[in-house]
Amino acid sequence: MSNTGPQPTIAQVVPAVPTFAVDDGFSYSVPPDMTVTVGSIVRVPLGGRRVRGYVVGLRSGDADKLKPILRVSSQTPVFDGRLLETLRSIAIHYVAPLPVVLAKTAPPNLPGRPRPKRLPDVEIDHPSPVPALTDQLAAGRHGRAHYLLGRKPWDGAVAALAAPVLAAGRSVLVVMPSLLEMEALADRLDGMFGERVVRAASAHEAKAVTAAWSRTARHPGHLVVGTREVAFWPVADLGLAVVIGEGRKGMKEKSSPTIHAREVLRRRAAVERFGLVLVGPVPTTEVVAAGIPVVKTQKTRAWPLVEIVDRNEEPPGGSFFASRSMAAIRAVVERGGRVLVFTHRRGYAPAFRCTRCRLVRTCPRCEARADRSPACGRCGTGLGACTGCGGEAFDPLGAGAERIAEQLNRSVPAGSVGSESPVWVGTERDLPSVADVDLAVVVDADGLIHAPNYRAGEDALRLLARVAGTVGSGAGRRCMIQTGRPDDPVIGALRHGDPMELLTATLAERATTRLPPAGEVLVIELDVAGGVDAEIRELAGSRAEVFGPADRAGRHRWMVQGSDLRPFRIGLRRLVHRWRDAGVRVRIDVDPLEL
Repeated sequence: MSNTGPQPTIAQVVPAVPTFAVDDGFSYSVPPDMTVTVGSIVRVPLGGRRVRGYVVGLRSGDADKLKPILRVSSQTPVFDGRLLETLRSIAIHYVAPLPVVLAKTAPPNLPGRPRPKRLPDVEIDHPSPVPALTDQLAAGRHGRAHYLLGRKPWDGAVAALAAPVLAAGRSVLVVMPSLLEMEALADRLDGMFGERVVRAASAHEAKAVTAAWSRTARHPGHLVVGTREVAFWPVADLGLAVVIGEGRKGMKEKSSPTIHAREVLRRRAAVERFGLVLVGPVPTTEVVAAGIPVVKTQKTRAWPLVEIVDRNEEPPGGSFFASRSMAAIRAVVERGGRVLVFTHRRGYAPAFRCTRCRLVRTCPRCEARADRSPACGRCGTGLGACTGCGGEAFDPLGAGAERIAEQLNRSVPAGSVGSESPVWVGTERDLPSVADVDLAVVVDADGLIHAPNYRAGEDALRLLARVAGTVGSGAGRRCMIQTGRPDDPVIGALRHGDPMELLTATLAERATTRLPPAGEVLVIELDVAGGVDAEIRELAGSRAEVFGPADRAGRHRWMVQGSDLRPFRIGLRRLVHRWRDAGVRVRIDVDPLEL
């Protein structure tokens, strides 16, 4: 909608100021010679300053007493009415000022008006894994979300999904969890779709990101491949969004607002009526709870065969490797093969277990898995002795990469250990760089499965499935997983190559604990505590349970849990606004991946 005459004369503008105080926006008159639409970036006066603002509404009325919009900064709107609807709901859900969320739809620089390019024809070489869905989307109709259960490389599945939609002149958006994986996928898709492929990530230069945004916002028929930031992009005639690795940490922002790309696209797909396909080896419990159909891309297993190494069969000792695992490593090195030795201790807080009864240490109040600290990091309760036997000594599960590399250097020929050597000791951050190895060895699966995190089981399965996926095809190649608990349900799921039974059981367990997705959780972190605890508890009332405050690295931390936290979120906006105005550093983690 645009003002082609004297009507409309009033624009509601949200200034680009990161505060809740401007969420409702302010009314400005639109000069007769100016054209604005919902989503236009404009310049407006505000408190003696001239600031950027976003037009969120247009109406007619008496504008005589209103200040005028000074100028239109760009003729290309950064959102429309349907995307704005999603942005408002995102701002409420993640307790974020609306201007902060609106800004995520815009490129780093002001958008331009590029000319359309002649795009190459699209060849449909492979059948879609969900043909009914892609047929609907190609015809301009809406289709139900799906999850594709499979293993990398993903270029074949993405190409088969995207080709019918692109051939119909519509656009496709692909979101990846890391820059390295995004670039690798875009490189492979370039060979199939040529200039239709547009790549974008916040790590790219601002000029390049702005050019990519401008091109795809104005001209349909493109295949946009990017990291989580592109989930907000207003892609022209978007027919399909594909999210690869929706359960990965890279899909969620670490700082406030802690927005998850999957949730942005789920909400957008429902409002804007485009298709959504989630892809990966293990869906999250959120996907299963939502009733999204799971389609297998392989006829049998979602990941290659794994070999379970029972550490209980080994005599007591200080070695990180079972004799069977070390023999396999030496054999692969001798024949000139490649080995990945995987450990989780970089980037994961270790779990601890009692040295007497081997029970994993947990909080006696909230049952969170605990570390060696005297108090629970979730609720602040004193931990004390082992809840199983009363023992007071605890050992960490797992070992760091450096210690493992030292032991390997004593057990294999000199020069065999290193990122460019036959044996690579790596953690999760290294997995995107690893592929087609002859042997993968997981040093300690138990440290992952029993990490101090309510999502530890499903996250461990997802990560271990990715490790197994680094093994190339062919006789003699394998993944060995060392564990002291071979009967654990996660190990069972790894053996069977199917995550669904474990996820269904996990959902049933979450229903009793009221943890996501059966319930809602929100974490509040502040650098002061005086008076805040009472305010949080008063706001929660009887509708939610409050745990804390717990001390976390010098900051004070509360966890709020309930079946529906929307009323709490709305009230929390007022408190956060007041705290920040008083100079308090505040972090709100909505739907936290770890507790």
